Amino acid sequence: MSEKQNGSGRVSLEDVARLSGVSTATVSRVLNGSSTVKAARREAVEKACEELGYVINRAARTLASRRSMTIGAVVPTLATETFSRPLAAFQQLIHEAGYTLLLANSNFDPDTELKEVNKLIEYGIDGLMLVGHTHHPKLWERIQQQEIACVQTFSLDQEKPCVGYDSEGAAEAIANHLLALGHQRFAVIVGTPPSNDRVSERLKGTRRALEQQGLALPDSHLIDNAFSMNDARKAVFRLLDGPQPPTAIICGNDLLAFGAMRAASERYLRIPNDISIVGFNDYEYAEHLEHPLTTMRVDLASIGVHAAQFLLNTLNNQPAQAHTVIKTELIVRGSTGSVPRQER
Repeated sequence: MSEKQNGSGRVSLEDVARLSGVSTATVSRVLNGSSTVKAARREAVEKACEELGYVINRAARTLASRRSMTIGAVVPTLATETFSRPLAAFQQLIHEAGYTLLLANSNFDPDTELKEVNKLIEYGIDGLMLVGHTHHPKLWERIQQQEIACVQTFSLDQEKPCVGYDSEGAAEAIANHLLALGHQRFAVIVGTPPSNDRVSERLKGTRRALEQQGLALPDSHLIDNAFSMNDARKAVFRLLDGPQPPTAIICGNDLLAFGAMRAASERYLRIPNDISIVGFNDYEYAEHLEHPLTTMRVDLASIGVHAAQFLLNTLNNQPAQAHTVIKTELIVRGSTGSVPRQER
């Protein structure tokens, strides 16, 4: 008779083993996410846990194994697919390995990121995923003091583990595509200032491509505070009302590009006849818009997968690839075209 059955109200590991017909060692391996247990035994244990209402004693497991079986992640925002899609892939892999995800949002602020990392460390996380390679000066000091496995995502870092892509090269490819179409007046709309490492690298790539053609990106044509679709929409109105309205607009993500397209439509501009607009990331809806969006495709899910694999391998003392480069691909669709005839 189990403790729950004899009135104590608490189900033990032995109760689960007895009902499922396996040893307590097998039950423990199943609960710890081991892949060595046969499917039939795993199903029997899971069914017994559900029937008995068995809840794992996380505190006891942490003391015994010195593992909390939790992994933390701090991302700038959850408002776009840019971070929600890799997080979904990341969570799935660590969940299959028996870990729980603890998630925090930094709102693109280094001080907030540091505070959230400190909180996650207080909860005893075993590993950590971050975004970008520019952080508060004290952040890495704190991580290294606690000897926590950590991986950075979305950017490349020669010194620390990372899963990212060449932001500078991707931006240069976008600008060269538009230059080949004859455009000379550009605008860039992003959601964070140039101090952000991903933004600074993209701006560097864009400016390099323009400079090679004797062109420049005016300060008035760099919008660095557009976080939402409506922010981008309003920004485009301001750009179009300026003395030299752009014929090509490069956006930091597809959501901002959609806002830019809405603004162009409201001003009765034809896309791409009168204005060309480019996004970034290739969100699911990008190809289904009224004017299918030209964008830089990034395999966002792959970022989450590789980040999870690095942390899991590191935590299991297995070989882990410290630097993973994710390929990007310019997807040309109907939102970009030749410069308007009157501008030639």
